[in-house]
Amino acid sequence: NTKDILVIYEQEAEEWALYLKSLFGHIVNKEGILLYSIETSSFKQQELFSLHSYKCKLLILSCGLPNCLNRKKSYFLERVLKPPDNVVILLCGVENSEILYEALTLDRGSKEISSDQEPEEYFSVVTGIIQPDHQTSSDVNLSDVRGGSEKTEILSETSETNEQSILVLPGRISCENPGEIFILLKDEINDETLEIEFIADNQRIRTQPASWTKKIKYMKAL
Repeated sequence: NTKDILVIYEQEAEEWALYLKSLFGHIVNKEGILLYSIETSSFKQQELFSLHSYKCKLLILSCGLPNCLNRKKSYFLERVLKPPDNVVILLCGVENSEILYEALTLDRGSKEISSDQEPEEYFSVVTGIIQPDHQTSSDVNLSDVRGGSEKTEILSETSETNEQSILVLPGRISCENPGEIFILLKDEINDETLEIEFIADNQRIRTQPASWTKKIKYMKAL
């Protein structure tokens, strides 16, 4: 199996990990993306060897990550998060990566992205690692991968918002296990003007999503 992207996270960042898997599923097969919780892992040597073979290792650096590290977890991360050219650090609720370098012995030089950045920037950084010979950092943008769910339709009261400025993830929603959906906006809009309408048979349900950031909304699919 192709091993493209390894996403390492701790419990409070689990929703971000799920979001990233949906997002990066547009540039690689989802089977090539592994979500790895450092709180439920076994830290076996064989597992370490397997994880090290992923092309891109993305660490979600959340506020709680340094607090959950012990000697075994620290040793494990120091072995997996190298070489730095293949590592991406997502700053999630922290200002910079200094707390990580204070807790672990890591070579500097990893790429850093922030939870406030645009999805295109995530695509660009990760694609540059897993496809280094790519002509551009990434050919993916919001207009290319905008949502295409048969059950989901984005409605907005603002006339400025059009279909190409919105990306819905995942593209399809399972009826048996709908899970969460994420709405990525190219431009900021007033939360009060954004509504999600679910259509099933003769029933229509409208509701407002919660805000993750100013340009990322999320909610449980109905």
